[in-house]
Amino acid sequence: MVGILLALQVNNWNQDRKKIAIEQNYLERLLIDIQKDIKTLSFSKESSESHINQINVLTNTINNFDLSKYSPTQILESIEKLTWTAFLPISRFVYDELSSSGKMALIESEELRAQLAVYYEEIEYWEKELESLEHRKQFANETAGLLNIEILTAIQDSESLFKTKSTQNWNLEVDINEVKKIVKELASNPKAIKWLPQIYHYHILAIKVMNQLISQCESLIKTIELQLE
Repeated sequence: MVGILLALQVNNWNQDRKKIAIEQNYLERLLIDIQKDIKTLSFSKESSESHINQINVLTNTINNFDLSKYSPTQILESIEKLTWTAFLPISRFVYDELSSSGKMALIESEELRAQLAVYYEEIEYWEKELESLEHRKQFANETAGLLNIEILTAIQDSESLFKTKSTQNWNLEVDINEVKKIVKELASNPKAIKWLPQIYHYHILAIKVMNQLISQCESLIKTIELQLE
């Protein structure tokens, strides 16, 4: 009888060790995901800040065409990049794996499970909300043809593929008079410029959202690290 009880205790101990090891593995993977999220969200925030600056440059230049000569490449980039989304997709692979496999219960901390649920619900909501393209689509439609293929290619080529660097070198010589002409054409299209305030407020909202999500990430990291100790 004693031998059987000891065998059961050893078996239970082994099972507990396996569960702890699996939980630790998931926690470590979640930690990596969320640390990456902070970088992604920070980059998205910087993109929105850049777009706000671009709108200010465009608005000032529309009100004073002579300003075209001071930042011609920035003006051209602004017209094109204002239609680009600022919210980059967040990785939720590990969380979805836990949810879909029924292994969420392996995370013993109720506080952490609750934090994760709130965080990923917020991510899902804001990804959909900030992917609303109507105002940017409208601006893109109204400015279609304003920039020629050479300018568009130069803008695409100047965009860095690395999140740590937003732009590379501009590889097209810019004609100041051509830029002023483009700005005048934009200014004469009220259907296009009426969307600038909405795009501006979209990015103000995006920055607030990014700050909130980054704060949630930082809180999650602290909770996970405590569980890993």
